[in-house]
Amino acid sequence: MLELYTQNEIIEILAKKIENSRIRKDITQKELAQKAGITYGSYRNFLDIQKISLKNFLSILHVLGLMSEIEELTKIEKPKTIEELKKSKEVKKRVRKGK
Repeated sequence: MLELYTQNEIIEILAKKIENSRIRKDITQKELAQKAGITYGSYRNFLDIQKISLKNFLSILHVLGLMSEIEELTKIEKPKTIEELKKSKEVKKRVRKGK
């Protein structure tokens, strides 16, 4: 269903979820930033203008114990058949357009 939202709306939803989690864990914004190894300003930018690096975002998720939330994105499909295994080991070639 996220396809129905703009990128900014999705980031805003994520920021609210993180803020709610932080509040439930009784951690101040400054403590969260410090534990995540980011500046307080970076955390505020995430909340206020929805800008954050992926690395900082993952650090925040880690501190709040939310890394499992992105597990589906990082799941690597294992080959189920020998044919799939052979295909996965094939070197992919660049596709070039003819002139």
